[in-house]
Amino acid sequence: MPYILLTDDQHFLLYLIMGAYFAPDLKGGNPQKSALQRHAEGLAQYLANDLACSQINTRVMENVYYYVLRKADPSAVVNQSILLQYIHGSIPVAQEGTETYLLFDDLFPPMLHHRSQCRDQHGTIDNIVFVSNPQMNYLEPCDLEKFKRFTGLEDFHLDLESLVPHKTVDDRALCYNKVQETSELDGTMPSDNGKHLDCIPGTETCPDVLSQIKASSGQEIDQGMLFLPSCPSKEEWSNLVSSTNGGFAVTGSAARGHLGPVLGLIDIGEAEDSYLFRVSLPGVKRDAKDFSCEVESDGTVVIKGVTVTGERTVEKWSQVFEMRSQNLCPPGPFCISFKLPGPVDPQQFHGTFATDGILEGIALKAMRYAT
Repeated sequence: MPYILLTDDQHFLLYLIMGAYFAPDLKGGNPQKSALQRHAEGLAQYLANDLACSQINTRVMENVYYYVLRKADPSAVVNQSILLQYIHGSIPVAQEGTETYLLFDDLFPPMLHHRSQCRDQHGTIDNIVFVSNPQMNYLEPCDLEKFKRFTGLEDFHLDLESLVPHKTVDDRALCYNKVQETSELDGTMPSDNGKHLDCIPGTETCPDVLSQIKASSGQEIDQGMLFLPSCPSKEEWSNLVSSTNGGFAVTGSAARGHLGPVLGLIDIGEAEDSYLFRVSLPGVKRDAKDFSCEVESDGTVVIKGVTVTGERTVEKWSQVFEMRSQNLCPPGPFCISFKLPGPVDPQQFHGTFATDGILEGIALKAMRYAT
């Protein structure tokens, strides 16, 4: 099985930068406490209902990591590919040395911070916010001195106007490049402590189309995003939508959810004696022969089924429709797995897959039946 091999110093810096400069985006949290600060203070685990339903682009995390380590020895800095694999948790981590550090998935549990990846390895993560001026007084003095020694930092506040995307050559970070002031095309926006930086509620910002715009003004852009300096009027909003070919707009509560494919989006709740989960399964066949949902004793939920949407052509009432857009999940078999917060009794599970495309399940906690 492939794995990421990190030195002790590399893992230490990943753990501290990701844990200190990023926090769960909680409702009413102002300022937000970083993941490491919450862990050090022994705060209770938050639930899905506590989260603010936002998203952050992994480019922001990448930019923060390389900016903080711009003066560090290159041997302590991981390349872009490893950094993104670490953030997405796609490959297990192995470490040289005796020290142990929390992984990114430990700081931000995937069940509460859904990851989505795009073709360039970047993507978005739900309910994480950037902390520009993190508290560090909870760190052990030796860890604090070690961090200062590697980074050369005395003040941990980040000047966000200095954050720009790092450049890579052959997948190697150019960490010693002088950081220039941000421009209108760098894709970042100034933010106060605990506010969103390139963090757009309910929107996936995948490829960096800004570089595509600069490279070629005559070619079509694969994907993009339009930023408005102020809230448009209804007439301006209508004109923007009508100027697109096959585009669409969402407002109100729909704008706070996920745009694009929504298959597999998950909400998890917890009561005193049970867990509840809801999974979005639009366009999935509900026939028993094609669909199954199994719950294991350790809390693992495995859903298997077949989607019937996303075709290039659709036949209805003796007519054949050529689809102008294909945003729904493509047809074919799929498997979704996730883990509930704790062990359950598989014999005490009840699930309902309704016509609205939402699978809802309730599983009783195993401890209730322990002797």
